[in-house]
Amino acid sequence: MKVVRISAIWCMSCLVMKKRYDEFFKSFDIDQVLDLDFDEDDIETYQVGNILPLVIFYQDQKEVLRIVGEKSKKELNQLSNQYLSVFKC
Repeated sequence: MKVVRISAIWCMSCLVMKKRYDEFFKSFDIDQVLDLDFDEDDIETYQVGNILPLVIFYQDQKEVLRIVGEKSKKELNQLSNQYLSVFKC
């Protein structure tokens, strides 16, 4: 599974979500995350909108889940239950 996380240093939601996502990734043994900066990196490929952070999950080179904006731990747990087969890979 490939995971891309797009954030910015000026984005308060990105700062809040960094630790939550790190814990979330760790709980599913996702250790390869491509971290990109909204202002510094070429992110056109990912069709980023105006809301950050953006986390995209790919399986077999296809996007399977896109999480946009700040989410609570409860919301992340609900997403993991909904997409459990994706995260188990």
